[in-house]
Amino acid sequence: MSQVDPVGDGEITVTERTPLIGNSDASEAPETPTSAWKPGHSSSSTVASVASDSITEPTANKPGAVVGLILLIIFVASAAGAFQQVPQTRIFEDVLCREYYNRTAGSGEPIDEVHCKVNEIQSKLAYLLAILEALNAGLSCLVALFWGIVADRIGRKPVFAVSSVGLNLNLLLIIAVGWFSDVLPTRLVWIASIGHLCGGQPVMSACIHSILSDVVPESRRSVTFMRLHVTSLVGNFISPALASAMMSSTGPWPVMALTLVLYVTATAMIALLPETVHQPLHPEESESQSTTSGARVLQGFSHLKDLLSFVRSRSLALILPIFLLSMPVLVCTFQFMLQFTSKRYGIPLAQTGYILSVYGIAHIVVVLIIIPTVSNLIVRPSLPRWLRITDENVRDLTLVRWSFVAYLAGTIILGLSPTLAVFLAGLIVMSFGSAASAILKSIAASHVDYQHRSRLFTLVALLEMASSVWATPALAALFTLGMRLGGEWIGLPYFGVSVTCFAMLVLALFIRVPTVGYDDEES
Repeated sequence: MSQVDPVGDGEITVTERTPLIGNSDASEAPETPTSAWKPGHSSSSTVASVASDSITEPTANKPGAVVGLILLIIFVASAAGAFQQVPQTRIFEDVLCREYYNRTAGSGEPIDEVHCKVNEIQSKLAYLLAILEALNAGLSCLVALFWGIVADRIGRKPVFAVSSVGLNLNLLLIIAVGWFSDVLPTRLVWIASIGHLCGGQPVMSACIHSILSDVVPESRRSVTFMRLHVTSLVGNFISPALASAMMSSTGPWPVMALTLVLYVTATAMIALLPETVHQPLHPEESESQSTTSGARVLQGFSHLKDLLSFVRSRSLALILPIFLLSMPVLVCTFQFMLQFTSKRYGIPLAQTGYILSVYGIAHIVVVLIIIPTVSNLIVRPSLPRWLRITDENVRDLTLVRWSFVAYLAGTIILGLSPTLAVFLAGLIVMSFGSAASAILKSIAASHVDYQHRSRLFTLVALLEMASSVWATPALAALFTLGMRLGGEWIGLPYFGVSVTCFAMLVLALFIRVPTVGYDDEES
């Protein structure tokens, strides 16, 4: 996988003890390759709380320690995912490059990267990585329901750990195919997606939010989720610059090794987390709750069928397709952007991580400073009437619409940009749309009652995963077509993304928000 964002970017409003696969009628519990880089190679909760009652180990009764540990896990895992992007792209570019020249020139010598930018190699690389990402997302989507049922049955912590182990397996298989590329077919890298049968990012995100919902009071939950998002951003967007700095002197393989170390470290830290799922204290209670595996699966699919039952308003019906269109604008600014800028502007892949970090810094500034400042400013009574927005829901809808305008303008600039400087300017423009997803989820929550919000966000997560399945192959196809057409058409992938941004903007123009008389205790 190329990007780890285990917390998502929205503030998910859930009740405490919320199951990963929520039930609308459930009662709430009370709070509580061979290459030149290869050297030398041509419990009940009561008992648990007593047993872990120490200063050094977090427990469910110490929410501050639990939150701190989860923030650390998220930072390490996000940094690992970001470290992986640049070296993985360069490793498989080199593999495909050697295959290409061995076939045409019969030379097995190391090939300079500048000779690997021919269209055929870049097209194969784009499809290779795009299909890998699509398989990752597709398998995660297929097993999300199953792991949600398991997590509700045996606990968040073991499912969280299994999902993290799956990411380690995914990376190990990618490394194995790249290292032994002289004997293994390159497309065998797609088998690495089996690691996502362990849950992948969606299940990890659900576990993280559920654990925090169990231990953090509702009054502090929104702030805690924002901290998760910011921590993930810092890990995701600062690490590519460090990866580029390392690759310039060490090549890609030491960076991949560091990525594996970081993933293993994050997985090991999960062992320090407490289990937060309420376990029955008496055997008869446990027996009354036990059901067969078949019954639990049927119950899960029944819930999945029921997910759409609350979509009654026209506005909510317009919001959900936006999430189905949302991933291209995210994917085009991560691994794909590294390959695109290297091809279009002749930049070594080892230096493209700096570009991603520039976008990341702009993204963080927008989310932490600009959006909160604007949000507070436009509701002030001292503002002129024509600038002031008195209703917070209307304010959020206005910000979402302007965010899509920023995405649309930014992607058009990226597609047209003749120089790297103009491309960076387009990224900065795009960064002004960074908060769109989080705000849109808040608007969606305002259209459903409190009891159905868990189901709403389950549906949103499934739509975003489905969007990931088609987004990466579509970008690869447009990239291949753009290279074939030549000239300025190489920016075709970003023109394609701008079409999805325009579609999201049009849908947002028809969305309405509840205003007078809506009582939202989570506002």
